[in-house]
Amino acid sequence: MFDALLMHVATFVGVLYLLGALAVRWTFRFAARCQFSEVPLNTLPVQVADLFRKRIPEIQELGFELAGCYACGALATETHSYVAYFCNRGSNDFANVSATTTPKQTASYLEFSTRFKDGLAIETNTNGLLPLTPASPDIKVFRFPEIQDARTLLYTHHQLVDKYASGLWPQGEPRGAEIQRLVRVVENYGPRHVRIGYMRFASDSHSYTLTWKGAFLITCRGLWPVSLFRRWLHRHAMHSELRSLSSTGVAALEKA
Repeated sequence: MFDALLMHVATFVGVLYLLGALAVRWTFRFAARCQFSEVPLNTLPVQVADLFRKRIPEIQELGFELAGCYACGALATETHSYVAYFCNRGSNDFANVSATTTPKQTASYLEFSTRFKDGLAIETNTNGLLPLTPASPDIKVFRFPEIQDARTLLYTHHQLVDKYASGLWPQGEPRGAEIQRLVRVVENYGPRHVRIGYMRFASDSHSYTLTWKGAFLITCRGLWPVSLFRRWLHRHAMHSELRSLSSTGVAALEKA
């Protein structure tokens, strides 16, 4: 009886994964080109505007200039994306508050990023959602959803920069063209996934769709029990990063 139960569970999970891959394969689209347009804060959706209003003064107090608030269009299926983008001219650090709306909810996170002339980039953010595709080898991303204070997150970011990019020269952007850094990152998303076999250029010439390989691997990473195991591994890795930093402030945060 136990063997039969295991067989039924395995069959159910297999069918669930197959149906999930089929659904993702046929519904997923990612825009090939960014259509970022600067917009006044008061024209954004109410929830997005409230999130930005809360964060903007906090980030400006850390020495960042607001480059602008942008509507980014529908980058992925059934989503609309928005970003408040910042630059610190003294350190060549960048910051953004990103918000994504769907018919069901609005999700947001804060990120600090620094890019170097050798191509390496370090990003430190509060995003608790794990990506379902492989990360770019040139970008080190650290996710700390428990650190919601901007000053603490920036301090942690600087410590990670010291750890992984000591001696490298941070790269800035021309004044007035700061958002182009983010545009390049987003527009490289599709081509990078084509190179690793996860996506292909769609016949509409405006978007990327998933390959069968991409659909199955994304489904496997996104469904239980793999998703649970991935979250545990990631939390462990991020806690280890915090413990490795020498700051007593971050150490105290870990003990709290």
